[in-house]
Amino acid sequence: MGGEYLVFELEAVTTSPVVSGEIKIERQEKTKVKLARITGDGRVAIPIYGLLRGYLEIMLREKGENVCDTGAKNAIPCAKCVLCDLFGSLEKRGRAIIDDLVSVESYKDIVNTSIHLRISRQSGTVSDTLKLDEIKEGAKFVGKIRVLFPKERDKELILAGLKAIEEFGLGGWITRGRGRIKFTKIDIKKKNWSDFLRMAQEELKNIKL
Repeated sequence: MGGEYLVFELEAVTTSPVVSGEIKIERQEKTKVKLARITGDGRVAIPIYGLLRGYLEIMLREKGENVCDTGAKNAIPCAKCVLCDLFGSLEKRGRAIIDDLVSVESYKDIVNTSIHLRISRQSGTVSDTLKLDEIKEGAKFVGKIRVLFPKERDKELILAGLKAIEEFGLGGWITRGRGRIKFTKIDIKKKNWSDFLRMAQEELKNIKL
């Protein structure tokens, strides 16, 4: 087992508009629009690390397992439970390396700025407006999850977390119907660290020294 690792290759499509906030302060401060997160090469990124762990915490606590509640105020991961082992804690690196989902198309092709109105319940007039980026329906995303030194439950846990994301959504405003996504492909591959040596040997054949 020590020489193996798992790779989950993911493909997904949005089935409703998705709100995924920007984390770069300098970019956010340049506009009054709540921006979508964008990569260096102009694509949209949706993080799933926190959601995976959060949904799994709910599932396992419901089963009676003793796992952390990282969503609680001032929570500090215990570094001992099954989810700290997989996702990590302040004391110990996790075994799961979880990439953001990244759009196949560019930001400008799949993101629209929408205006949401706040209506006063007393007067019936517009009291405020909010501008935000929304990723449109039908946008395709890809991503990878790698799990080092795999253990028996890893595949079950990762898949269960992805199923929960499909059911409950991701990003902002999920209680208003935003954030729905469908995983159209989940491939799981078992690989070996020695594969890198083989790849290097093949590449060296084409390099003239």
